[in-house]
Amino acid sequence: EAGRPGPPDSEMPPAARPPLLQEARLLPGHKGSVNVALFNSDGNYCLSGGDDRRILLWNPRREEAAEPIKTYTGHNERVLGLAVAHDNGSFASCGGDRSVFVWDVPSGRVLRRLSGHSQRVNAVAYAGEGSSLLVSASYDTTARCWDMRSRNAAPVQILEGAADSLSAVAVCGAEILTASVDGVLRTYDARAGSRTADTLGAALTHVALSGDGHCALAGSLDGSLRLLDRSNGTLLNRYSGHTN
Repeated sequence: EAGRPGPPDSEMPPAARPPLLQEARLLPGHKGSVNVALFNSDGNYCLSGGDDRRILLWNPRREEAAEPIKTYTGHNERVLGLAVAHDNGSFASCGGDRSVFVWDVPSGRVLRRLSGHSQRVNAVAYAGEGSSLLVSASYDTTARCWDMRSRNAAPVQILEGAADSLSAVAVCGAEILTASVDGVLRTYDARAGSRTADTLGAALTHVALSGDGHCALAGSLDGSLRLLDRSNGTLLNRYSGHTN
């Protein structure tokens, strides 16, 4: 039946099970846990951030990619989130020191240090034309919007309403989505000044958008992924299988 999830892998005949992904490259370099990793917009390079308070730049397609291309240091606590600007010339990082850093990729220079959150910052995301806006999501239950074209150190907007830590943030046009441990996926429309909330029931750990922006995929502590229609909040599917 259309839309009905298939049986779990354990019930599938061997020929029908999806193939396991194979390791393409191992990138050792961090001392301790790696908390975040992502590719740049063209997929040729990637960044990683860890408990060692460092951010490493890699070329994973190079055969001898055992050493990072560049190391960025400045955080006083573990690095938890990264976001790359659309032109790949700069990136943002956040972490346990309650700060958001904006870095120049080639030089490694800190372009901005944004302070204002009262607890650790869990995630960052760029928004706007030319990555003109940066959004940070924090354990302090707020998301803050920073104007990258201005030298003003204060956020241009503070998004409130969550009852617990914000674990993730995603951006689609003028809309900002936040995932919270309170089990609610919130959408803030910066142009209309409105906020909608979809209560999913389980503590949320992540949110990602489909390529067309019409759907949101939310991860949660109950081991499930939930796919929602963003236009009306309808639960399109729930994917289970993780044990933790």
